[in-house]
Amino acid sequence: MIAQKQVLIVEDNEINRMMLREILSSEYSVLEAENGQAALDVLKTNRADISLILLDIVMPVMDGYTFLSIIKADAVYSAIPVIVTTQSDRESDEVAALSHGAADFVAKPYKPQVILHRVASIIHLRETAAMVNQFQYDRLTGLYSKEFFYQRVREILLQQPDRSYDIICSDIENFKLINDIFGVPAGDKLLCGVADMYSELVGEEGICGRFNADQFACLLEHQEYTDQLFVQAEAQLNALSNTKSVVVKWGIYPVRDRATSVEQMCDRAFLAAHSIKGQYAKHFAVYDDNLRNKLLREQAITDSMEKALAEKQFFIYLQPKYTIQDDRLAGAESLVRWNHPEWGFMSPAEFIPLFEKNGFITRLDQFVWVETCKVLRRWLDQGYQPIPISVNVSRADVYQADLADILLRLIQKYSLPPSLLHLEITESAYTENPEQIIHTVGNLRELGFIIEMDDFGTGYSSLNMLNKMPLDVLKLDMKFIQSETAKPIDQGILRFIMGLARWMNLSVVAEGVETREQLERLRDIGCDYVQGYYFSKPMPCREFEILAQSLESQSTGRDVREEDRDDCEEDSGVLLIVDEDSEYRRLARETFQCGYRIEEAENAVQAIRCIVKHENRIAGVILSLSLREEGGFAVLEYIQKEKKIWNIPVIVSGPQDALLEEKALIMGADDFISRPYTQKSLWKRLARVRAAAVVRERERRLHSEAYRDYLTGLLNRRGLHVAEEALRREEGPFAVYLFDLDNLKEVNDKLGHAEGDRMIRDFGSLLRAHSRETDILARYGGDEFAVILKRMGSEEAALRKGNEICRAFRDNCGRGKITVTCSAGIVVCRETEMSVEKMLARADEALYKTKSDQKGCCCMWKG
Repeated sequence: MIAQKQVLIVEDNEINRMMLREILSSEYSVLEAENGQAALDVLKTNRADISLILLDIVMPVMDGYTFLSIIKADAVYSAIPVIVTTQSDRESDEVAALSHGAADFVAKPYKPQVILHRVASIIHLRETAAMVNQFQYDRLTGLYSKEFFYQRVREILLQQPDRSYDIICSDIENFKLINDIFGVPAGDKLLCGVADMYSELVGEEGICGRFNADQFACLLEHQEYTDQLFVQAEAQLNALSNTKSVVVKWGIYPVRDRATSVEQMCDRAFLAAHSIKGQYAKHFAVYDDNLRNKLLREQAITDSMEKALAEKQFFIYLQPKYTIQDDRLAGAESLVRWNHPEWGFMSPAEFIPLFEKNGFITRLDQFVWVETCKVLRRWLDQGYQPIPISVNVSRADVYQADLADILLRLIQKYSLPPSLLHLEITESAYTENPEQIIHTVGNLRELGFIIEMDDFGTGYSSLNMLNKMPLDVLKLDMKFIQSETAKPIDQGILRFIMGLARWMNLSVVAEGVETREQLERLRDIGCDYVQGYYFSKPMPCREFEILAQSLESQSTGRDVREEDRDDCEEDSGVLLIVDEDSEYRRLARETFQCGYRIEEAENAVQAIRCIVKHENRIAGVILSLSLREEGGFAVLEYIQKEKKIWNIPVIVSGPQDALLEEKALIMGADDFISRPYTQKSLWKRLARVRAAAVVRERERRLHSEAYRDYLTGLLNRRGLHVAEEALRREEGPFAVYLFDLDNLKEVNDKLGHAEGDRMIRDFGSLLRAHSRETDILARYGGDEFAVILKRMGSEEAALRKGNEICRAFRDNCGRGKITVTCSAGIVVCRETEMSVEKMLARADEALYKTKSDQKGCCCMWKG
């Protein structure tokens, strides 16, 4: 049953009160008071339920005007509508009542239908206004609600097309913690303080709104912002909350493109604020193209992840783990890699945090588990000595109810002992819900899995909690290791951890070992296992298997028997045996034919012909230095000169001669074996040099990638500075160009970054087509390119070349929905000692003049 609305009658005449009660009681619940003071007492206990007041003006104790003045001045009562009743029907009395805040005026004697109609109308108006007010305004702070803020911003931007505006949004870091520690009333007081601060900031020139919880936004006219403005605001809030724990981050979105929705504008301002969360002394951030590009990049990654998993763009790398006492290979860590068909190899640091946020990490982790189990099964099937591989189990994985079932089904499917699959769980995961994770991980450990606590030293585990955790291995955080081992005096913390691990019967793995000094210190304090770039970077599974076989053969000293040959992959490439002695060639062929396609040569000419024919498939060369006319050295020289084959593993053989061996190694041989030699020794040496060649090539690729722009393949800024060293040894003059793609920002904004990236790639290809291989080409910035053309003798020739490139781009690449041209500044430099930065600074001056005078052409720097 719906409760009746309440009406308060304030009337000193009892008969009048009775009449009004009779009229209203059929529709309403009626309360009565004989004067204004008595009415205030009724309001104190019933204000929330009273929908309307019928008020007489002439009363003892407190008259109607005084009562009206009191309740309209009090925010608690001011919203209750009042109808004034009086025997006078003079206009002046009606005006006086309305001016005091009355909603309506009714003359005596009472007319029942008039009274009922007016009471119902006023109550309806009040309820409608309350509903509108609830929609438009935030109940706690009185600021606009989110939806009404959006509406008002749209109206202002439409009404003021010539004014520049900014949207400022803010977020209080760890606001929930403030509520938990100081209580909800303190949190509400702080939020009201933020609202007051915003109102003060915008004054009469802007509007403010509260979105939810601790998120606020305002629109105000554009101005220059300083840290001081936001520092003062934060200090004001800390004073209000009686604490120094309030940290606020502001994001600013300058309103430039009014076609963008207001919702998106606010999202971008919040994105700017979120970009500086956790950064000390960084109070505000302005939304710019970098943040926009980051957002678009994250969206592109999210859009690609499902397809990438389906198309097997993800795969695993293995990073070796070694025992610290004897450097023996003891295991590996399985790490995911992503080779995107368009973007190439992507850094895990870019996509892993994003997948952790959007939840895709659970599917990716399960993919890694499956691929790792496949590798372990293959090793067992091929008879390799099994070594354990650890896989990452994210926090999202741990909270799956069926985690143990998933892993158990997996090892059962591949018939693996659980102890070969180590589970790495980060320390921070244990601190979020310790009881649940201890229970889950305890079940996994009972099933036989080995549990490793990853990143130990970065979380906040108490010793009591650490004692309860089901663990087998502590894995020390990389940064922790690198910082602590750099302090030779203070090794106390690490020694304490080692002692703690011994007391708990735990093994300790140190990751991120990069120097000999770190290794020796870890060995000195008793660490068990190590991994890091000092030993090896993560590598593809096949490279890891070659390394493992090589190390295993060295440690066991096995002969090359039939069972070893059975382990070889069929046709791992072409193995070239170059020897004038047919018996040596025969023995080598029998040794390696199980795993390679064998090619033979008895002199240097035949050897080089074979290398030319099979250059893309040569897996190694076994080369005799006893060929006629030093033919062995001729083959070595040819290999070193050819870029495509410089990394082919080469084992040279000859009589025991220190000078001969030294010369061969200087000319690029990977190993020297003295005659006579055994096939066992030759087999071991080839396995070792092939593993070393794989590592060399991987490091070369990584080095190259570090100096190359991922989009165009040209040099990046770092690569340009490296090229500068070689440039100093060249003879001048040089023509130095700084090209800039005009209108590219408009393309990105209107057609999308994919179209902008296409134009950047096309311009990179065009530069290659209009330059020599020895010239230096670099992507200098987003849409800027630095080009150094060597031996460019005159300014006229340099200017001609620049205009040729600009014209070719305009005609072949820049035509589309939006015309894009390129402009260039040029400087011809004859001083070989002048730095590239100085040359580019001069070219930039000329470029500025070009863009000021006429875009799409070139200008020469004149000093």
